[in-house]
Amino acid sequence: MPQGEPETEPILSAMVPPPRGVFLRPLEALRREHHRQLEISDWLLRHASEERLEPFEDSADCLLGFLCQDLVLHHQDEEEDLFPTLQKRCKPRDGVDAILAELVRDHATEGFLMRDIVADLHRVVKRQDLETPTRFFMSLRLFAEGQQRHLSWENEAVLPLARRRLTDIDLEALGRSMVARRGLSHLG
Repeated sequence: MPQGEPETEPILSAMVPPPRGVFLRPLEALRREHHRQLEISDWLLRHASEERLEPFEDSADCLLGFLCQDLVLHHQDEEEDLFPTLQKRCKPRDGVDAILAELVRDHATEGFLMRDIVADLHRVVKRQDLETPTRFFMSLRLFAEGQQRHLSWENEAVLPLARRRLTDIDLEALGRSMVARRGLSHLG
């Protein structure tokens, strides 16, 4: 790279969803998705803190796809399949009900923040001025910080519980649901 040129941001590589074959191992698919979400959250935090629109002008379409499609599917994977199956399989001493209730509240908070973020990103795509740039950057920071805390809970508490408690039949059903939700052909 010639001296003085800015380094390419990794946001586009973070936007690539996991390969479809990974859904045969649904907990691995969730782990990879969490890693991808953390990379995106890091990027959002870094650029929202700078309070400059330029990085978002270049990435708005990718971010909209992530927020409006990928993240919605991921929340459905968890709330419609993983969380209910964990509640069925976990022991009372696992404390899963309180953990999952907090995570579902996090999803609702993310959804609330995403409404403003998505509306502002659509304006960015159209090269329109934002009504309240400060709100945009603050919402991005709150969203990304919440994502990081949320994903920490999922990676440190939920996925280990799932590894211990879910049966092979549960995992197969979870993988099938994830594949169907994405409109992919059956894998295996």
